[in-house]
Amino acid sequence: MADLKISELAALAGNNLATADLVAVVDNSASETKKLTIGDLVANGVTLIADDTIPGAKILFAAGGIATADIADAGITTAKVADDGITAAKLADESTVDLVTTLPSSGAFTGQLALDTDDNSLYCWNGSAWLSLKASGSVNTVSGSTVGLVDIVVTTTGSNVSIAATQNDTDAANKFLAGPTSAGGAVAYRVIDGSDIPVATTSAKGGVIVNGEGLRMDSNTIEVDNDVSASATHHVVTYSAKGLITGGRAITSADIPAATSSAKGGVIPGSGLAVDGSGNLNHSNTVAAGTYTKVTVDGQGHVSAGDTLVEADIPNISAAKLTSGTIGSALIASDAVTAAKLADQSTCKFGGASATDNVVTFPAGDYKGQLFFDEKNEDLYIFTSESFLPITVISGNLINAGTYNANTNLVASVTTAGSAAGFTAGGALPAPATGNLNYYVVVSDSGTGSGNAPAVSLAPPDMLISLGSGSTFQLIDVSNAIAGQTAANISVVATGNIAATNVQAALQELDAEKIGAAGPTFTGTVLLGQNAVLAFEGSADDQHELTITCTNPTADRTITFPNVTGNVVTTGDTGTVTSAMIADATIVNADVSATAEIAVSKLANGTARQLLQTDPAGTGVEFTSNVDVPGTLDVTGVATFDSTSTFAGNATFNGSLIFEGATPDAHELTLSVADPGADVTVTIPASTTTLAGLAVTQSFTKAQRGTPVALTDGATIAVDMSLGNNFSVTLGGSRQLGDPSNVTAGQSGVIVITQDGTGSRTLNYAGTKWKFSGGSSSAPQLTTTAGAVDVLAYYCESATRITVTSLLNVS
Repeated sequence: MADLKISELAALAGNNLATADLVAVVDNSASETKKLTIGDLVANGVTLIADDTIPGAKILFAAGGIATADIADAGITTAKVADDGITAAKLADESTVDLVTTLPSSGAFTGQLALDTDDNSLYCWNGSAWLSLKASGSVNTVSGSTVGLVDIVVTTTGSNVSIAATQNDTDAANKFLAGPTSAGGAVAYRVIDGSDIPVATTSAKGGVIVNGEGLRMDSNTIEVDNDVSASATHHVVTYSAKGLITGGRAITSADIPAATSSAKGGVIPGSGLAVDGSGNLNHSNTVAAGTYTKVTVDGQGHVSAGDTLVEADIPNISAAKLTSGTIGSALIASDAVTAAKLADQSTCKFGGASATDNVVTFPAGDYKGQLFFDEKNEDLYIFTSESFLPITVISGNLINAGTYNANTNLVASVTTAGSAAGFTAGGALPAPATGNLNYYVVVSDSGTGSGNAPAVSLAPPDMLISLGSGSTFQLIDVSNAIAGQTAANISVVATGNIAATNVQAALQELDAEKIGAAGPTFTGTVLLGQNAVLAFEGSADDQHELTITCTNPTADRTITFPNVTGNVVTTGDTGTVTSAMIADATIVNADVSATAEIAVSKLANGTARQLLQTDPAGTGVEFTSNVDVPGTLDVTGVATFDSTSTFAGNATFNGSLIFEGATPDAHELTLSVADPGADVTVTIPASTTTLAGLAVTQSFTKAQRGTPVALTDGATIAVDMSLGNNFSVTLGGSRQLGDPSNVTAGQSGVIVITQDGTGSRTLNYAGTKWKFSGGSSSAPQLTTTAGAVDVLAYYCESATRITVTSLLNVS
């Protein structure tokens, strides 16, 4: 551009001025104009400024802009320090009071205080000496005194004073400290006077005068004003109006009132009673001491004699009077027990072997010599007090050993006696021997004998008997002996409902009235006697039968079989009752066990994916696709919701929530939670939004804010960083901001500090976490104006470092 005068150049705005901008400078040493950058002009031009030429008003220092090192020692005078400008935080330890154990030779300044920590005495330096300080109204001197009745002695040790008081001794015995007897006055030692004691009354203790009335003084002792002769004998006495005994005499019988039926008194022994010389009352009769079964009694009820009962003394006693005990056999006369007195089975019991195994069941014996008859095998036994033994054949008596099958030539069955003699069912007939002498078997099946049986034709009821020797048993041919007999020629004894007297007639009578073994018909009542049972063999002839019996009825009972064909159901039966046997609507709720489990297959079918629940009225159940759970739904496994589900109350999930998304594939979104240590509530805002994730880049389209946390004012203000990001507190005094807890790297926020209505509140910083630009000595000093607001902005670098900057006096 064209050369212009400096005054014609365009102005350069101050905010556009840069360090590299140029200015023209005349170099006088070279007599020429040269260029100079603004940066060099400012940097080098300052050194050319003469000392003490820049007015202080032209220099603007920023708060905290003057470093401590730039201030000369003793450079700040008293006048430069503002009134009330030095706070407690600026005062060094012992700057106002010097804590010492020995006073220094002089003080640092006039008015300095010194506290002797040995005796807690306070002193002040007056410029030349230490003065001991005493509070207004304090006791400085304590003096003692020995004037009067009490001596006061004072002992001083340092700042401690001990006071001892001692009362003076009396000058004579029996004196006490008191005032005058007639009026008020000085206290002195004197003898007790009668007027010193209050007069006794009926309700209060005090002094009394002994002046008669049954009392008198004997020297200095009070005694009863009465004298009589002492006596250890019980007397009738006379006494004065004051209750004093004035005389007495021995008691006589006339002094005792006579006893009556209603009043106690003296008595004179009557009939049957006597009094000895010592006055003991006793019975007048005597009898020899002893135990008697018979006594004699006099008119007064005394036993006058005793003896032993004889037979004539005992009256006849009815047998009905005997209710216990037993009658010994010695008391029963010979031949006194007749047949009529013997009960059935009193001398011989009856029983026998069972119908299947032929094993004899023996009863319990009642006495030695009791008999037992085996009705099945017709054997007789006797009780030896330990067991029943068979009665053996003696002197030629025959003993039944069993039966013999001549067809197989084997023993068919044996009796107990036969078994004992060596006969074995199913075995060959044993050889005749001394051990089986007189034992016989009865032929049960026809055939020709062999072995130890005679080799002849044998037929029932032939008998084979052992003679104790020889090669074969002896045949007793019974079959041929009775072959010619007819039933009509054999007599029977009529008994019961059988009227016939011979076998033929009896058989005909039985045939007409018998019950057939196959398909009998009963036209009337069939009564089964006591303990009778019905036994059914079944289709197989074996050891198993079906027995019908009954519990002992306590009244007449009737069991009616229905008019249908079917099986009888018992309590031990299972799987027999069918649904056709149960009437409709018969089973009610009470019939179903509380532990019964009804299979799903038993329920009527609904449509796909339906659930069974009560109907809206609550009176029935139904299959439904719309499930309404009024209470708690507890799902143990995975729950899948195919469409929208509505929860009117709280939904509790012990696992995670899994979302399939729009596409049913292998990828799902899982919502899970960390295990909470206490109840935690997460509230989702009531608006359409997208939730933010911790590890996802976020774009917030709305403001994000947190409620400031109000800190609690106190000597040390606690700060819990987990409670929020922004904090506030109003200072009620000079405080200390506590070392924060729960610090997490990355957290940031502000702490708003407000002065209360008084102001002048300062704040220190506890711990090592707070970090300030320039170090801890550069911590911000709060605005102390009442109501002033200061803001501390912080950033947590780590759990142990919090960077802080300040915005002071925000208004």
